[in-house]
Amino acid sequence: MKRVIKSKANQRLLIINLLHFVLTAATLGLWAPVWWWCINREEIKQSGVFHKFDNDYWDYLVERDEPPASLYPTRFDLAHEVRFDA
Repeated sequence: MKRVIKSKANQRLLIINLLHFVLTAATLGLWAPVWWWCINREEIKQSGVFHKFDNDYWDYLVERDEPPASLYPTRFDLAHEVRFDA
């Protein structure tokens, strides 16, 4: 489906409408965190900003990226165990 824009006035109107749509969408998107904060202000004061996040989940993420050193025994002399087969 091809749209034919016949005159300069129609082209200008199309550009203005697209610009209006983009600016409106961007403005509403930028205001979203402000509205979220206003709506949840009391709960944020009581519990903090990240009150909905589960501590166990964050602990899991930290241990996955950096597991505790106690899980891996410290060994310094591995020369007789290292073997490379090509």
